[in-house]
Amino acid sequence: MRLEKETLGLYVSEHPLDRVRDQLRRRVDLPLAELERRRDGEIVTIGGIVSTLKQLTTKKGDPMVFARLDDLTGGAEIVVFNSVYASSRELLEADRILVVKGRVDHKQEGETKLIAIEVAEFEETRPAEEVRLKVDARRAPAGIVRDLSHVVKDFPGDAKVVLAVETSEGMRTLELGPGYRVAPVPDFYAEVKALLGEAAVT
Repeated sequence: MRLEKETLGLYVSEHPLDRVRDQLRRRVDLPLAELERRRDGEIVTIGGIVSTLKQLTTKKGDPMVFARLDDLTGGAEIVVFNSVYASSRELLEADRILVVKGRVDHKQEGETKLIAIEVAEFEETRPAEEVRLKVDARRAPAGIVRDLSHVVKDFPGDAKVVLAVETSEGMRTLELGPGYRVAPVPDFYAEVKALLGEAAVT
């Protein structure tokens, strides 16, 4: 993918962020294409892959960096002054995916930029291999497992679902079949809590 970008100026086979787009979206306030619509001076968090870097020295002799971040919607330039650069020097390199908190600046040379306050590396989280849920069958309404299976079907994925079911005869553990694998995303957990209660998610 890097060779495609260097040779053609764009990614052809896939964008490096395709695989992590959902995780990155949950870490940021807005896509880069919307940055220019935010108020001057507003503090926002954005994320993307570093496409270009330009190191400069200020009139005082301090190092600073202009870095361009790209996401799946567009790009934006990040200005990293010495105070932030000192703590993020190792992160500022091409092809690294970063999450940057900063201040919107519309005054820099007519182009909207972000003055960095914090720079962090984006860390992809591995999807859960198993989702464990609690169900108190003694108090739950009839058909609760059927209702839960419908929720699982709405979020298809790779994680198996294991139920710890509290019955009048003690705890029973059930594993839903392979046709009921789930994507353990925040919306799934929100629906499970709405159906089973906050204590259902372990």
